[in-house]
Amino acid sequence: MTTRTPARSLLALALLAACGGPPPPAPVPPPAVGPETSTLRPGEAPRIRNLLPPVPAGTGTLRIQVMYPGENAALTAADSNFIFGNVGTGGASLTINGAAVDVAANGAFLGFVPVPADGVYRLRARAGGQAAEMERRVRVPGGRGGGRTSAGIVGGSVLPRGTITAMEGEAVTVHFRGSPGAQARIVFPGGSSVPLVERRTVERDEGFMQDRTSVPREFTEYAGSFALSQPLAARDTAMRAPTLAGSGGRAGTAMIEYVLDGRTVREPLELSAAVLRAGETRTGVAASARPDGMVIGTALPGSGTPYHWSFPNGTRFTITGEREGAYRVRLSGDQSVWVPVGDVRLEPAGAPAVTGTVGAVRLDPAPGWIDVRLSTSDRLPFEVRAEDDALTISVYGAESRTNWLHYGHADPLVRRAEWNQPRDDLYTLRLELAEPVWGWRTFWDESGALVVRVRRPPHIDPRMPMRALRIAIDAGHPPGGAIGPTGLTEAEANLAISKHLVRMLREAGAEVLETRPDAQAVDLGARPLRATVEDAHLLVSVHNNAFPDGVNPWENNGTTVFYNQPQSLDLARHMQAEILAEIGLRDLGIARADLALTRPTWMPSVLTETMFLMIPQQEAALRDPAVHERIAAAHLRAIRAFLEGRAGR
Repeated sequence: MTTRTPARSLLALALLAACGGPPPPAPVPPPAVGPETSTLRPGEAPRIRNLLPPVPAGTGTLRIQVMYPGENAALTAADSNFIFGNVGTGGASLTINGAAVDVAANGAFLGFVPVPADGVYRLRARAGGQAAEMERRVRVPGGRGGGRTSAGIVGGSVLPRGTITAMEGEAVTVHFRGSPGAQARIVFPGGSSVPLVERRTVERDEGFMQDRTSVPREFTEYAGSFALSQPLAARDTAMRAPTLAGSGGRAGTAMIEYVLDGRTVREPLELSAAVLRAGETRTGVAASARPDGMVIGTALPGSGTPYHWSFPNGTRFTITGEREGAYRVRLSGDQSVWVPVGDVRLEPAGAPAVTGTVGAVRLDPAPGWIDVRLSTSDRLPFEVRAEDDALTISVYGAESRTNWLHYGHADPLVRRAEWNQPRDDLYTLRLELAEPVWGWRTFWDESGALVVRVRRPPHIDPRMPMRALRIAIDAGHPPGGAIGPTGLTEAEANLAISKHLVRMLREAGAEVLETRPDAQAVDLGARPLRATVEDAHLLVSVHNNAFPDGVNPWENNGTTVFYNQPQSLDLARHMQAEILAEIGLRDLGIARADLALTRPTWMPSVLTETMFLMIPQQEAALRDPAVHERIAAAHLRAIRAFLEGRAGR
């Protein structure tokens, strides 16, 4: 798991697989609290075997301890949510706000109950002649965006706000939520206005194990677009000014005018906007302080957007706008990407847009890789995409001068290299390989040439496939991580499993790199970077899971494995199959996800999520050294199966 508490999972995606076979009978609706296994959904095949040991019995003093939610925690679910902890002894009974909640043999409990309207969970436990009570107060979510103004605008819902720079005439969309039936418009400095049209509001919760929509009845949305033609100033003087200085004019503040039942309210559009006129683009240079020296590009601005592009420091950009702390970088005539403002050094105004050529291409074989060197006239933005047995390098803003494409001395890895100019501002080079892609890295060399270092697959002995390979094992967390009802932390469980796996790998002849060899916290970004720098052939990150608020843990717990790069897909499939066979929980499927430990391109890498710590039986199993051994053995079998498959290619 990638968070400190279950309600803040950073995992972006989980696949809840439907299996074949005849559909079971329609299930009885599940109770507010669940047993150790869940009711099957219609069409779901009964593949949950649950091969875990039963919860061991424990006795002690009756006392109630709530592990989640914490006191005064802000919940993100308004209807039902989980609450878990322990009562210190088995054989106890427990109610939460009057609903009976099962207590496991060791005293652990997990309930999925309605969120109390007053924000108070009232817990009452009994064991023998003893009784215990406690209250846990939480903050219950209300309407999104806060309260309303006197005329019914939802406070804080007026968007966009902050700093933007855009090209002259570019559309800017303004929207806010408010009571239905009003008339609304944007009023600009000078008196011109644009109407805002009322439309239905749809709220969507997306994320790990979530894809829910709702239509609020109390509020509706008002939205409209205008063409940016003049600078705007926010009334909030603390707001950052645009860093891309457009041509000017005096900036004034636009207002939102909202009329409902004869009452008029005006709110400022807190937007600090600058305008770039035609031909007024800016240029910048990638200058990230990240340990890997990469500037990350995303399809949308703002935090939480999946990584997609990685530009080495020194890459030059043509910048056409800014928003939400990011610059918009033009890749080609119809494609842009967003990069963090703090990772770019602006060049002086008037510097020309970034364009160039690609000249000679040379393949330089070396013992562990082949360097593909593209002689570019400038350090242009680029992208590398992998297929099963091919790599495509796209250089943006480039025209071809490639007359010489040197293969170097004969090398069996590259079957064919071919360049193409599909558009005036896009150059592509495709490498067809004799073996599936294992990994690659990119950098600019001292001459300014773009180097794509294509890694050779390691030699794999079919009889001892792990012999002489360097395998990185990452025991997930700390910092962060999930916690169980009796206080077991995910970091403890992950490390215990990893230690067994490290021993098994070494016994199988592998050289093992431990990214977290002990209980000390290791920075998240340092883990994959170390695996890359030390040339690990595989990276496996061992985790256990937790849910965000609002997800019923009894119905949705299970096993999943995450990957990101194409060369990691087969390893993820083997991991999922072996862990399911060993543990027997629900198959949540594999998923492609943007996670720090699955992003590396230099080697296949996966992140496993074997169990959910909040489930009492699963937390108890994660305290058992015999279960640690079993989970590690499943990981070992998956690694062996993946390598044996590659040995025959």
